[in-house]
Amino acid sequence: MKKRAKALVLKIIESLGYELTVDRVGVKNSHCKPTVFVHIPKCGGISVDRAIREKLARTGEKKLQRKPLIETSLFNFNRPINSLNDKCDFSEFHVKQIQDILVYHLNLNWRYVSGHVNVTSHILDHYAEQYQFVTLLRHPVERFISNYIFNRLTNHMTIMPPSLSNAPMTKEQLWQEADELINSRRGWHMANTMTMFLTGRYPKDATDAKAMQDEVLNNLAKFSVVGFLDDMPSFEQQLQKVTGKNIQVGQHNTTNNIETPDATHIRECLTQYFAQNKIKDLLGSLCTNELSIMQRLQQQRRF
Repeated sequence: MKKRAKALVLKIIESLGYELTVDRVGVKNSHCKPTVFVHIPKCGGISVDRAIREKLARTGEKKLQRKPLIETSLFNFNRPINSLNDKCDFSEFHVKQIQDILVYHLNLNWRYVSGHVNVTSHILDHYAEQYQFVTLLRHPVERFISNYIFNRLTNHMTIMPPSLSNAPMTKEQLWQEADELINSRRGWHMANTMTMFLTGRYPKDATDAKAMQDEVLNNLAKFSVVGFLDDMPSFEQQLQKVTGKNIQVGQHNTTNNIETPDATHIRECLTQYFAQNKIKDLLGSLCTNELSIMQRLQQQRRF
């Protein structure tokens, strides 16, 4: 009923020549410290953002959208992008660009800031008095697989592979594409996404990734809330403690709910691909350092 009413209101407004988007925001004043949600892809962030936004955000405090962020970085990158290696160069450039965009929004003194934005120790230290930072983590291999399949089903921006293809692909073609991406620098980036979001850069190699583990953990220690997707009740309790609001996280944007002509075929083929023992071993190797970080975090949770 609410959805129909919302659609009717939007239709009437559009017929008058206006464009309007409607998001639930906090209707009562919140006395907690302003909040920043660092949304690491495929860690339940859409659901978390909606739940926090409904309780804390004020009118006009929109989520930082992925597409315009990427397009802004493309404008500033200003060089040809013809290969997968070029796309990886761009991805590393983009990481730095969105830090400035985050800082800009932090300086707007919003009650709530969220998006696919990364933080550095400098950002966390500088804004520690003004904002409380929140994030949600997920098992690195599970996050990698979910992110890969989700992007393959929904991503229209070829600059950030995997992405939608213009034509249907056979199982063999989907597997070959996955092999090429996962064994490239792009695979390394995807395996170290959490590290990038929590330090502001991708590790250069395995040695660098290992050296960055303490940096990741030190930065997480500066967050007011660090949750785990496999323990949402604890995450919700932490949110309530720091915000004073009863924030209940639903479930949105799941990969299994995507319905496109090829979605079932792609999902089944890639699920089979990632179920192979050799691919499991490969992802375990790629995600070694993030698995170690999660293990250390889990040990901290027990004490």
